[in-house]
Amino acid sequence: MNPTAVADAREVVDLADVIASASARLGSLVAGGALDGFEQAALPGLVLALSGAVQPLQAAASCAVGRVHASGAALPDGHVSVSRWLQADAGQSKASAGALIARGRALEGDYDATRIAVLAGWISVDHARAITLGVDRAIRALKGGQREVYRAQGEQLLLDHAADHTPDEVAAAAKRLRFILDPDGTDQDTLDADAAQRIVLVAVGDSVEIRGHLSKESAAIVAGALDQIVDGWFRRGELPAEDADAEGADADAADPRTRRARRLRAEHLRARALVHLAGTACESGSLGARNGVVPRAAITVDLDTLDTLGGHLHTPVSETPEPIPPSTVRRLLCDAAFTTIVTGGPACDSVDKQGLLRAVSRPVLYVGREQRTVTPRQRAALAVMHPHCAFAGCRVPISRCHVHHVVHWADGGSTDLDNLVPLCHAHHHLVHEGGWRITATGPDPHRADYWTIAPPERRPRP
Repeated sequence: MNPTAVADAREVVDLADVIASASARLGSLVAGGALDGFEQAALPGLVLALSGAVQPLQAAASCAVGRVHASGAALPDGHVSVSRWLQADAGQSKASAGALIARGRALEGDYDATRIAVLAGWISVDHARAITLGVDRAIRALKGGQREVYRAQGEQLLLDHAADHTPDEVAAAAKRLRFILDPDGTDQDTLDADAAQRIVLVAVGDSVEIRGHLSKESAAIVAGALDQIVDGWFRRGELPAEDADAEGADADAADPRTRRARRLRAEHLRARALVHLAGTACESGSLGARNGVVPRAAITVDLDTLDTLGGHLHTPVSETPEPIPPSTVRRLLCDAAFTTIVTGGPACDSVDKQGLLRAVSRPVLYVGREQRTVTPRQRAALAVMHPHCAFAGCRVPISRCHVHHVVHWADGGSTDLDNLVPLCHAHHHLVHEGGWRITATGPDPHRADYWTIAPPERRPRP
């Protein structure tokens, strides 16, 4: 063994002890309030000094872990993997241990120039990771001889770039590096990403989770369409004012609960935009028809039990229909995006409900939305009477409203102008699930003030 290397190893051990002792003392001082003695202007300099001191230490630890991993030697306390050993004895998370091992393998492998630069403190550990990972990806599809040549070239290019750029900027440059080193591989990546696209609807509890994978180009199209829809809602005043900053300039608020609430609200609006996009496509007829019927979801309703057991929603997610409560069934019956299948009938105890059914010889007595939804001429006339949602102050145009039967179809209500009122998505929910009441109080059904909308009556406590 090289005597110089042995002497250097002893010095490394001594320095590690000194650093450990100094680090413990530093932590103790900060815990005791030492930062209170700093002028505010001096704190940024302290941050940079400490960060600069940490970088070579992290790099040295990475190199040592890389050696441990490569040696395959037995680990302390019988641990079976380097990752488990770091988690147990160094207090690292699984993710942190994996990142440390990956850095060590790269620095102790084929990236000598990067290892020297990070150990000397010329670049940060994050710079080093961006370089090694970026070059590996850029040359992964090349053959052996080409790979070694291009690795050295790519490493030097990114090291030069790291001198005055952030790790994220180096990572971005590394992505472009492949365009130069392996243009054929870049084209294949694009083909693979397109072939890997998928969308899966998975039932999770009472909801459905959308899982999938899109290429960057496809994701840009989808995101652009959803954002355009939401932006249009904002511009037309169809959303509450508090939603305007869901992703606005205040989204970096200090309060994490505020940030989370705004993020969740923005995600909710995108989900509604996706449903709106699909619904608009169905209603426009642009998707075509099958056997003369435009694509619609289906619900089944037994009028005998509508008021107590609700109905069922048939979806492509599951072969088993999902039960939906009575109030939701009544709301969906107003929505032309759904085809309603009414079962049961002559046995209904309500004469009004019996009169709604069309006698047919099949077990399914009535199928269809078209016979119960408004005609284009009725909607046009309704737009003159109610250009917006009927709720006071709501400016959602009738073109984006559902047409609601005030006396419900299932209760004998007719599809006539004096029984129809436009409601936006949110207020339609309030009427059905929220219990808000619509009553005719005006003298003329052809005037916008014909309807009075009132909040639900309080239920007596048991």
